[in-house]
Amino acid sequence: MDKLDRLIHIFLLWAIGALMFAMMGVTFAQVISRYVFENSLSWSEELGRYIFVWITFLGMAAAFQSKAHIALDFLVSLLPARPSRGLATLNTLLVAVVGLALVVGGLSLIQFGLHQRSAALGLPMYYVYTVIPFSGAALLYFALRATWKNMTSGGKVAS
Repeated sequence: MDKLDRLIHIFLLWAIGALMFAMMGVTFAQVISRYVFENSLSWSEELGRYIFVWITFLGMAAAFQSKAHIALDFLVSLLPARPSRGLATLNTLLVAVVGLALVVGGLSLIQFGLHQRSAALGLPMYYVYTVIPFSGAALLYFALRATWKNMTSGGKVAS
């Protein structure tokens, strides 16, 4: 299972990196188009925004797995091992609930987006909304794995 965790995490990190590179390329093309050719690209701002949305949602799941989210662990560090582990388990279960909410809400948005198109690109909006249940599923998976590790670890909170 740890190998699958690493595989999903590496995929997310590479996807985020590729999207950042694409966003940089679109922004650079817009600047060149505007200032060199004096002709603005009508679609670049919209595409950049959608790429940023994808980066944000994928980054949420990747950051949870990397333990890169801001956390207040003051209480966890003060408590003895067993209550500390219980609090950490509760925390990861709450994150799993958020992941599940993203999956359910994202699937509803995809249904809504089947009948919508973006203004400048004419892109079906369900392409944009697809990242929400995908990242929610990744977050749910990572949170459930962290919950399992916390529950099965000896005395310390699993890291």
